[in-house]
Amino acid sequence: MNPLLLLLFGLIIIPTAFEAFADHLPNSMLSDQECSEKMGRDCNCWELGTCSFTSDPLGTMLKPFDSIFGGLALVIFWALIVGLLWIRTESPQLVGIIGIAMTSSYMYYIESGEMASTPEFEMARVIGITLLLISVGIAFYHIITNRLIAGPQ
Repeated sequence: MNPLLLLLFGLIIIPTAFEAFADHLPNSMLSDQECSEKMGRDCNCWELGTCSFTSDPLGTMLKPFDSIFGGLALVIFWALIVGLLWIRTESPQLVGIIGIAMTSSYMYYIESGEMASTPEFEMARVIGITLLLISVGIAFYHIITNRLIAGPQ
């Protein structure tokens, strides 16, 4: 490898890497009190880095989005993923199967978590059931039309 590239890598990339990963250094995180003073409100666990990611990874990743979208983050992600999948593939069967899998896992997640009793997630449950029915309808429609076009074999 070119020695000049190695020198540039050493002078530019390595010092910025230490700055980028500074939050992993000991005593580099703000305490709850310091964060509250700077933000002017109580800080959330994802702002402090104290969320229990290993016990509930999906819930931890969705907490910031749920605070913005009011509990409908998974519904919005479902719509984006299924919409982009439809635009890229134009395959109703693939979109239906992925939509069913995503909605079923979403519905299970709501039922199994502590969020099942909040009003936001009750509305999300209704939307989830609607999305599940739409996904089943898309898949069923594709199966029927595919069999009609293919004819007897």
